[in-house]
Amino acid sequence: MIDEEDTAGLAADNDALRQSLSSLTNAEELWPFVVGVLTESAQAIGAPAAAMFLMDDRSKRMRTAIVLEEGKPVDFFKEDRFTELREPFAVEHSATWQELLTGKTYQWRDLTDEPKLSFRWFIPWCRRLDLKGGLTIALNFNARPIGLAVFGCRKSEPPPYSRLEFLKNLMHQAALAVALLRISHRARDAEMASEEVRAAGEVHEHVAQALAAISMHLAGAQSCLKSDPDKTARAIERARDLARLGLTLVRRTTLVLRRGHSSRTAPSQGIVDTIRDAARQSGLICDFREIGQIPQTIGTETEKGLLQISREALNNALRHGQPQKLEAVLTWYADHVKLEIVDDGGGFDLEKSEQDTEGYGIKGMRECANRQGGTLEIVSLPGQGTRVCVCFPILNV
Repeated sequence: MIDEEDTAGLAADNDALRQSLSSLTNAEELWPFVVGVLTESAQAIGAPAAAMFLMDDRSKRMRTAIVLEEGKPVDFFKEDRFTELREPFAVEHSATWQELLTGKTYQWRDLTDEPKLSFRWFIPWCRRLDLKGGLTIALNFNARPIGLAVFGCRKSEPPPYSRLEFLKNLMHQAALAVALLRISHRARDAEMASEEVRAAGEVHEHVAQALAAISMHLAGAQSCLKSDPDKTARAIERARDLARLGLTLVRRTTLVLRRGHSSRTAPSQGIVDTIRDAARQSGLICDFREIGQIPQTIGTETEKGLLQISREALNNALRHGQPQKLEAVLTWYADHVKLEIVDDGGGFDLEKSEQDTEGYGIKGMRECANRQGGTLEIVSLPGQGTRVCVCFPILNV
């Protein structure tokens, strides 16, 4: 009979493949899938902390995409305890990174031996959560590193081999999903030019190779299971069928790429100009901050939406609130962008203003957010200032 632990591991691999393949044709579901894979991976080895970092092709530095604590994503820009994870960092000179690229597998580290840790930013996190052991896995696509997954455990000994192999398989799925997200991002506004069609053909081949590698990886699992080889072979064959189905799906749904236009101004420039104009005309003390890695390209409608809501919020503040100070913060996450504008003005009765057809332009701001599939939150009370916060989905991977 097959060992129960091996059987469970193989079943988990097959299930992970089914999830990733079912997501290939719908880019909007891919980022939640990536978050879910990281969460499932952390649960598989009992890791209370996990993070995913993605390689920025322009700067060749890693930037934080997801942070999990106790199985839940956290806002690492908003909460001060994650200061060490906010800035992009280099990995090329790290011993751990070189070992990951050479061995193409995972690395377990004793987190209590701080002098030997390659990633110094990880130390405050370890101390805060009392982490004893850490696991790092490179995310690769088409033989090229695209990111890094890190898991922190409260036990000093590594998880069982079967759990580590399951984790590695899940990270293969996450890497593939991230690669497809990047493809779909660059293809959003693609034009059917001959050069771009050729680029799409190359992408098709890369994705096909990645799925073929999954099939080969599962086929290799057959040599690890000694008992009941017939049953094992049937299970592996089913997994290979799924991989072949994935190849067919990708060939049918490959999108056309469009290169980002480097000549475009930064998406925040319009907001900055609006704030500067408001400050010059009114004497208002304004502060603007931009946090996170700005995407190479974002949709034109998203840029227009951010600008429209920033203008409306500023107009409302100057016309009705008479504030002395105003702060605007634009934060770029992996899957969305958030604009928050806060003033110390007189505030207003939100419920009453939304019923006023000639009121504060709130209806227009809500309609703008809804068109982009985003959310708008307005908090205001008479005498207590106003906070406007809008979030738009993007693909910043």
